[in-house]
Amino acid sequence: MDIKWPRQGLVKPCMKKIFKHYTFRQWGRYPEELDASVLARIPVRNNFDDRYFSDKYQALPTDGYTKIFENILDHENITIRLSCDYFDMNPSAVSNSTIIYSGPIDDFFTNVGYPKLEYRSVNFEIQRLKNIKFFQPCAAVNHPGPETAFTRIIEYKHLLNQDSPHTTIISETTCSDGDPYYPVPNKRNMELYEQYKALTEKERNIHFVGRLASYKYFNMDQSILNALEYCDSNFSI
Repeated sequence: MDIKWPRQGLVKPCMKKIFKHYTFRQWGRYPEELDASVLARIPVRNNFDDRYFSDKYQALPTDGYTKIFENILDHENITIRLSCDYFDMNPSAVSNSTIIYSGPIDDFFTNVGYPKLEYRSVNFEIQRLKNIKFFQPCAAVNHPGPETAFTRIIEYKHLLNQDSPHTTIISETTCSDGDPYYPVPNKRNMELYEQYKALTEKERNIHFVGRLASYKYFNMDQSILNALEYCDSNFSI
């Protein structure tokens, strides 16, 4: 990561104030305990561009991501089964099927006996605020200091151009329990993942795709691109 600061003497104080405590609350690890790719995701600028990403074109789906997946799944060749666990299914029912597995890779190979990979989860606290036009100046405000338990507050009203006298905010607090959201990229986990990845190469008709199956911290656009590129490389349409 190419970091440019107005004055070199500001590097250590800024790194401590902005990244140290925030990283620990996000990952349960300090920056030096994580792979460099974690901080490499964060754009560092010496100008006044306040956007997180630098892409020329940035947008949200008109009808939201939920509608995208509803449209994808609304196909005669797709059957949806809810509230069922893949591992509880009869193996003969899927033995000749092409399977796209996007769950935790270590869950798939739990019978091998390898140690578990580490993940982080997120608790979302929703607050509906009456007669408050806006709670904060922009959609996402990070709280890097040690004085709060949550890492950031999201106010979606900024993104969706809603006209309402009220607003809703969601604070996010990361934890080790709960549904797996983020892989924890440190030396131990990355080496262990390579052992799991070697097992995937022996599987027939099963494709491991996505953040949990690939054990990579994809952003939404990266996740979609990963799926499209994987399909181009592995399936003929």
